[in-house]
Amino acid sequence: MRILVALVVACLGVAAPTFAQSPGTATPAQSKPSEASVRHLLDVMQVRQIAQTMSAQMDSMFDSMVNKQLEGQNITPEQQKQIDARRSAMRDTMKDLLSWDSLESLYLKVYGETFSQQEIDGMTAFYASPAGQAVIAKMPLAVKNSMAEMQQRVRDIIPKIQQMAKEAAEQVKSPAAKKSG
Repeated sequence: MRILVALVVACLGVAAPTFAQSPGTATPAQSKPSEASVRHLLDVMQVRQIAQTMSAQMDSMFDSMVNKQLEGQNITPEQQKQIDARRSAMRDTMKDLLSWDSLESLYLKVYGETFSQQEIDGMTAFYASPAGQAVIAKMPLAVKNSMAEMQQRVRDIIPKIQQMAKEAAEQVKSPAAKKSG
């Protein structure tokens, strides 16, 4: 379940790209954006649709995780009922977490406290442009491809890390290391 939460948080960060100020920097009260302008930005960024897509992806991911855990096992009808009940509970949890009613107030608060009216207006202009719409449309693919590339890099370096750990352990176990220690 922690993996799901981490993925949701990561997806939310990717789903609504922001150009954040320094950590802890709040927007001065005099330049606070209007709620209407933040709502308009969220509409232009298609945040509602992205949240709906994320919910479906989480559902699919949960199914894959369960299927992988049960691979090769014979499932009784009673066990299948239990799995289906957990799947249904997870779907309800994710639906609540990623519902627009839940997320809209979060985004309104965060964007309203983080960005000035001028910044909201600039982001709205960008995301309404053809380039901005391309970013919105292509960002999920860019993130997916980046994750795949990173996984490959990690896979490539694991043997090197294992070898270094083995060498470190051997060095500690060697008689020369004991005498010098």
